[in-house]
Amino acid sequence: MTHPQHGRRAAARPTRRDATARSAAAAASRTAAVSADAPRAPRWTRSTAPSRSLMSIATMSAVGGMLLATSVPALAVTATDSEVRASVYAPAEDTRSLRSQTLDVGSEVALAPIDVEGWDVEAAPPPIESQVAGLGEVALIETPRVVWPVDPSRTSDGFGPRIAPCAGCSTTHDGIDFNPGAGAPIVSIADGVVVTANTGDGGLGNYVEIQHNIGGELITSLYAHMAYGSMQVSVGQRVSAGQLVGAVGSTGQSTGPHLHLEMYGADGVRFDGMAWLQAHVTG
Repeated sequence: MTHPQHGRRAAARPTRRDATARSAAAAASRTAAVSADAPRAPRWTRSTAPSRSLMSIATMSAVGGMLLATSVPALAVTATDSEVRASVYAPAEDTRSLRSQTLDVGSEVALAPIDVEGWDVEAAPPPIESQVAGLGEVALIETPRVVWPVDPSRTSDGFGPRIAPCAGCSTTHDGIDFNPGAGAPIVSIADGVVVTANTGDGGLGNYVEIQHNIGGELITSLYAHMAYGSMQVSVGQRVSAGQLVGAVGSTGQSTGPHLHLEMYGADGVRFDGMAWLQAHVTG
């Protein structure tokens, strides 16, 4: 027989099962508190998960296609094409058509006929046939141009009577003395043929003679006292107006470097070369 507790009703003594239940309830309460503070993770539903997977596959397929298009040559992609195609490197065929040019003339335009009787035909002047010692017969065609042999701005003795400037010099000057300076170039006054090229030590020193057809007349020009070794032409050579003949010197009977120019016609008579050149020089 069990005696009751004095003063109050005795409380029921907890069992081991009750302690275990209380511990589980406290753990659940703590887990619930932590879960309430943390953000809730999304939950995949049965309807959304497959669609997301399909979108990822489509995106990866599109990126792969772009990489293939930009990195693989066009010829490699179409290598299995059985149809024959033109090479992309072949030049393009020109399909343009060129039309001939035409000129349309209005009906009001009248073409004037050419009057053949209004023209005069003149035959070229015949050449002068000259007999040159050692050359035989030489044909001289008329020259259209006459030039100065040197710069004419400085002269000394003119043509005609004079006081002999040196022992052995003549008192009748057959030419014109130009003073352009030692070594100045001497050129032919017109087209012609060289008939004399003397390198002796006579009174004229080194000199050249050239025959010309000027205005239908046979004219000979003579260039004297040229410097030693400066002669640029030879007998029989055809020259043109302004062509280099030699250089100014002081060979022969000379008192200083100058060009002694003589001119004469078919009769061999010397005339004033200065006056003649002033009347005939064309350039």
